[in-house]
Amino acid sequence: MILVTGATGTIGSEVLRRLSEAGVETRALSRDPRRGETRPHVEWVRADLSEPATLSPAFEDIDRLFLLTGNVRSMAELQTNAIDEAVAGGVDHVVKLSARGAQPESNSAIARWHHEAEIHLKASGLSWTMLRPHAFMQNLLDQAERVRTEGAIRAAAGDGRIPFIDTRDIADGAATVLTEPVQEHASETYLLTGGVALDYTQVAATLGTAIGQNVSYVAESIEETRARLQAEGLPDWLIDSKLALAAYQRAGGETARVTNDVFEVTGHPPRSMAQFAYDHRRVFTEHDGAYTTEGNAPVPQ
Repeated sequence: MILVTGATGTIGSEVLRRLSEAGVETRALSRDPRRGETRPHVEWVRADLSEPATLSPAFEDIDRLFLLTGNVRSMAELQTNAIDEAVAGGVDHVVKLSARGAQPESNSAIARWHHEAEIHLKASGLSWTMLRPHAFMQNLLDQAERVRTEGAIRAAAGDGRIPFIDTRDIADGAATVLTEPVQEHASETYLLTGGVALDYTQVAATLGTAIGQNVSYVAESIEETRARLQAEGLPDWLIDSKLALAAYQRAGGETARVTNDVFEVTGHPPRSMAQFAYDHRRVFTEHDGAYTTEGNAPVPQ
């Protein structure tokens, strides 16, 4: 049986959907299972990664673990707790959703926390696979109201090119790794990107074409973006991580590199920005536009 953490979030819910459709027996962990969608072959269990004493029943009879948590200050602790319980429960393989910049010297706290969890997983003795995606296309949905009211998107990435990835491709990759023979993906780190690196001017134009209106890119300074995010009520540590990512994107180089890992893992090319924009056009044009997956996508680094 497969255990999925972060099961009510954007990626976790998509992973559940794919496993359910494939007829794979899956357990979904949540602090509030009532938020989860009922699906065939999916059993919901109440547990809290911040409370290790609650985890043993969730990990009973689990062969593989999909490890995902949201962007919280306790991220490394939550994931460490899950890894320790996986060891105690005899889990065969862990697939961790990490981030592109998971390095100890990163200027992003989120990236450093991912690195800490990766190191703990590698030292645990468990078989593992790391999925390291870059910027999520779905994070653009946070700007839907701005697109509707201002005809604009805003960012501090300058003219940096970014290989945005659709979170549906991340879920495809995770479901594939979770269901194929362990030896095919053990000790592998996959850098998941879209098929092309785009700057925000190109992203705005693609959104505009999909929704049939002009959308422009407002290139903010780091200071302007900080002020905007503070006004939106984001905590300072999250703002700092977002701005660190924007600075890396401005600089280009490695952060703009496109890989073939989505195709290598899933057997299909990554979805394009045009497809994402078309699939989500209602969200960018209607105040009640529905976004079907539940929860917030983690900010990738």
